[in-house]
Amino acid sequence: MSFAAYIARRYLLSRGGSRLVSRVTVIAVTGIMLGVMVLDLTLAIMNGLHTELRRTFIENMPMVTVVTSRPEGFTRLGETIDTIGQLPEVTGVAPFIRQEVVITSQGRAIQTQHRAGVVWGVDPDLQETVTPLSHLVHPSEKAIAALRGGEGVPGIVLGAELAASLYAGLGDTVTITAPTGDLDLHDLNAESRRFVVAGFLDTGLYDFDARFVYMPLEAARDFFGYDTGGATGIGVKVADMMRAPDVADSIETALGPFAFHCNDWIDLNRNLFQWVSIEKILMFLLLGLVILVAAFNIVGILTMMVGERRREIGIMLSMGASKRQVEGIFVLEGLFVGAMGTLLGSLFGYLGFMYLDRVGISVPGDVYFVDHVPVVAQTVDFLLVAAVAMGITLMATLLPSAEAARLRPMEIIRYT
Repeated sequence: MSFAAYIARRYLLSRGGSRLVSRVTVIAVTGIMLGVMVLDLTLAIMNGLHTELRRTFIENMPMVTVVTSRPEGFTRLGETIDTIGQLPEVTGVAPFIRQEVVITSQGRAIQTQHRAGVVWGVDPDLQETVTPLSHLVHPSEKAIAALRGGEGVPGIVLGAELAASLYAGLGDTVTITAPTGDLDLHDLNAESRRFVVAGFLDTGLYDFDARFVYMPLEAARDFFGYDTGGATGIGVKVADMMRAPDVADSIETALGPFAFHCNDWIDLNRNLFQWVSIEKILMFLLLGLVILVAAFNIVGILTMMVGERRREIGIMLSMGASKRQVEGIFVLEGLFVGAMGTLLGSLFGYLGFMYLDRVGISVPGDVYFVDHVPVVAQTVDFLLVAAVAMGITLMATLLPSAEAARLRPMEIIRYT
């Protein structure tokens, strides 16, 4: 054990110091502990939100969407799907028709309800290869059977929030109205048809559940004027979701870049994910100030310790101790305080993460896109927070330790 470490250890274990110093030491440890704990938990929650956002979009939307510049949409749909499906990283392909509409329901309400919505015409068997449709609609078997089409009035699946606002339940009839021809405010043409509610869509994302309507692909073609085998776009699922941009480029190359265009989920939601990443950085910087404020207590502790130990410092210097050794004593004292706070903060931060992960805290799902606080702990975040806390602690020790080393031993001994 070095001389500086030995003396620092004796000072820490000594009971002869000032009670004020001891109290301030406890406050400093507590401050660093709280700063580290809160920062660890905040980063875990931000990671959870990012992961939940990504999972929600991936489960509810295609990883790659293929659209065409032709006004009539896809005409040779089967050939196009075969070409896309032959690419090595593609695991699922499903055509769809998308149209904005107005949904009207008398339902169980006193007055007729009107809501704007987005209709998705899908083939449930093909759609299941792109998104887990059967896990998102309830009751699953009845809803999937209705989306396959059949005799009589076609069945549709309403978003859960949309159905609630329309006061529409299972078996109720709703009217869907869509514009036809060119939009002209002086001569607006529209067509309306009746559909039976056969199920509800529950994605956990409020914007989707409050707007989306699923109907059979053939019914959508007939309703919106598409030819047999036509579609608005094609959804594609890839083996590795992070390679979606590369797969989108491959699809454009295979189909022809002038007639077709591909949008991947990363590009479509780039602004949202950039916002989450920037918010995580800002939260790190803001909460890092808590650790910085706690570090000022370390400056005060060491300054008071230098004042209390002036005579002992003078004796050590007069007996041959170097200034670097004296500096080392107080640097080690400060680092011990910082290490204790960092260790306890990391421990309580991990325990807080375990609580949120296993027990959880509920939040209103109609306000946020989740119904509980999501958390994802990353080892690199814990290590980064600990490194920053120790770095701030080290900087806080430099000034008091330098003042201790500048003391003149003969003057100290003479006047004490």
